[in-house]
Amino acid sequence: MTLSGNILITGGSGTLGHAIVRASIAEKWDCSFTIYSRSELRQAQMRQKYPQLRYILGDVRDYERVQAAVAGHDVVVHAAAMKRLPECDAQPVECFQTNVQGSVNVLRACQWHGVKRMIVISTDKACAASTAYGASKLMMERAIIASQGPTICTAVRYGNVVASSGSVVPIWRTQAKEGKPLTVTDPEMTRFWMAPSDAVALIEYAATLDHGLIAVPKMGSLSIREMADIVAPGADLVTIGLRFAEKHHEDLVALDEFCTETATHYLIGRGKPGTRFTSYTTHRLAPAAFRAMLAEAEAHE
Repeated sequence: MTLSGNILITGGSGTLGHAIVRASIAEKWDCSFTIYSRSELRQAQMRQKYPQLRYILGDVRDYERVQAAVAGHDVVVHAAAMKRLPECDAQPVECFQTNVQGSVNVLRACQWHGVKRMIVISTDKACAASTAYGASKLMMERAIIASQGPTICTAVRYGNVVASSGSVVPIWRTQAKEGKPLTVTDPEMTRFWMAPSDAVALIEYAATLDHGLIAVPKMGSLSIREMADIVAPGADLVTIGLRFAEKHHEDLVALDEFCTETATHYLIGRGKPGTRFTSYTTHRLAPAAFRAMLAEAEAHE
């Protein structure tokens, strides 16, 4: 299902916003976009690529600004967030104000204006959360999913989007180019990975769901060692150790969450507990599949 109507994307000048707009052009969505974000530089850069879009500078923490921006839209994709783990742990109040209070601001604005659907972007870090970032995203999920009102709210839990803002891949590319070893937290750590197009497809899928559901795709994973060998074959690795509260393996569905399963997704919020979906036990991505994800992401940098 393609999205249609007037669509607002919060945090829309980031990697995901670009991917959504690219997909809309390729798939000929019947829609128009408003990009809402706080970076004037990123908006200026995006405007060069997509001058036909509407652009609003603003922060999701500013309820009055958010409410004015949301007016007249049919769908809101809420992607704005603080997401760097060290910064979120060092300044948890700032993380809370953006990821929790900012999300509630967007929700309130959607309900006030009778927006048809709100799709929020969550993360594997929200599952059995151990960091300030993960805890903030879990609270965001709970607030959105528990909402009552005219707006249909659904969420998506992502793994890591290849080469997105803050990704380790550009760092490794630079280190390899300079002939330096790659810095890794732990070579045996595993992480879920998806292409930008996979992220957009998940949003389209979430747009078909009933209120209160969280969609989780059955994605594959790689260990950090396997991933490094694909990004920079033959490079030496230097282990720097896990960051505070960082997990060795990631979860996308926890045993205690009510969950049902389809051929391609897990749906949290329906079914029964007892399912666990982790980066350690899921299928490993073939090197060719990860290279294709990487090529897609880097083609649009």
